[in-house]
Amino acid sequence: MENVKLGTVQETALIPLAIRANETKGKRRIVDRKAVEIIEALGVDTKPLDKYGSHEGVVSRTILLDSAVKELIAQCPDAVCLNLGCGLDDRFSRIDNGRVQWRNIDLPDMIAFRRRFYAESDRERMEVRDILSDDWTDGIPNDREIIAVAEGLLMYFTKEQIRGLLESLRDAFPDGYLVCELMHPAMMKEDRHDTIKATKAKFGWGTESGHDLEALCGDFTLIRETSLSQEMKKYSLINKIAAVVIGNRNNRVAVFHWRASA
Repeated sequence: MENVKLGTVQETALIPLAIRANETKGKRRIVDRKAVEIIEALGVDTKPLDKYGSHEGVVSRTILLDSAVKELIAQCPDAVCLNLGCGLDDRFSRIDNGRVQWRNIDLPDMIAFRRRFYAESDRERMEVRDILSDDWTDGIPNDREIIAVAEGLLMYFTKEQIRGLLESLRDAFPDGYLVCELMHPAMMKEDRHDTIKATKAKFGWGTESGHDLEALCGDFTLIRETSLSQEMKKYSLINKIAAVVIGNRNNRVAVFHWRASA
């Protein structure tokens, strides 16, 4: 790991990477061969990165996010998909319909690291952009629907930072969808997470409902949100019990539609 130099939040991308690699080699509820390749190339010890609770959560959110993005692409087959805070994610390989434009967007250190393992194509590109800056949307086509994806990202932002991100999407693109993972305020303590607690990452703002995010920017409408527990409980008795204990406090995958006001 001495050759892995990433920022505090960016470093958390190694957690889902390790989990997706181990799941691919194990139960295969999701398959991410690129994750296996990267983990093996880095020689990473996945034990500290792959604990049971995080493992089941990452697998479940991957399934839910993939499903939501595929559904939106079926509706908008020529969309531009913005993979915000992409990390080492390989979602494009799982959802590609042969037509969408896919932009993997992250900060300079992560994109430089990502380029060691991924190549670009005519429809899948890597771009250095700070999504908290005022001009991060410059140069992205705005003549077609946008599908923005934010996995394992918004919980590290403050309320005002999320407001700014929503407003930048609305102002730059007249019509689009946001598929994102949301965290409940009760879970915003790092020591409650079996892998995050071993990092220096700090959580920002949590939501009891996707309607809390709606309130930040009136042009966003919540279509639906699904608790990770709904997916997790399909796979084991432990997960069924955990779903009851956690109740509505688990992370959710939420889908929003925005349309800029005339």
